[in-house]
Amino acid sequence: MRLIVSSAACAALALCAVLTVPSVPLPARAATTAAPSAAAAPLDEYFGRMQLSPIGIGNELHLIASRSQSASDARNSLPLLTLIENSLHDWQHKYPHDDWIPENLARLEHDYLLVPTIGGRIHAMQVIQWLRSDYPGTPALDRAQREAERAMGLPTPTPEPEASASAAPEAEASAAPETEASASPTP
Repeated sequence: MRLIVSSAACAALALCAVLTVPSVPLPARAATTAAPSAAAAPLDEYFGRMQLSPIGIGNELHLIASRSQSASDARNSLPLLTLIENSLHDWQHKYPHDDWIPENLARLEHDYLLVPTIGGRIHAMQVIQWLRSDYPGTPALDRAQREAERAMGLPTPTPEPEASASAAPEAEASAAPETEASASPTP
């Protein structure tokens, strides 16, 4: 009898603890009363062949990044990443102005860079091109480009100094006498 009372008391305490814990608010989303092409996607809508929700896409990308500690695990994630990319294409087709899409594209590019194959690099570059064409000037594009430069060892483009107009004729004039001198026969 004592065991039942103790279990009931524990259950009551657990219920009180659950009811008194403050709930964590979810990030605000754009209103979904507008036309589907102008609004953010509802969090319970599913996209692509994998039928992933916006939160599901983010979760899958996070899981892949955390599992890709070894080269073989990362290499094996390439087919799953292409399915997630399919879900992102479907999501963008239905809700092109959803502000979560560029951030998830940057995460997709990050996960493609973890794949140690030329296929992973090609997919990463395609995602960067996607960001450039559909979401130019976004922080996600900047972050994705910097990460690709670091991962692939590409130098960061720096502006070249402009040559002055007077320097070019001097270079041509100094080169001309040398060719004339070498062309003349020796006596």
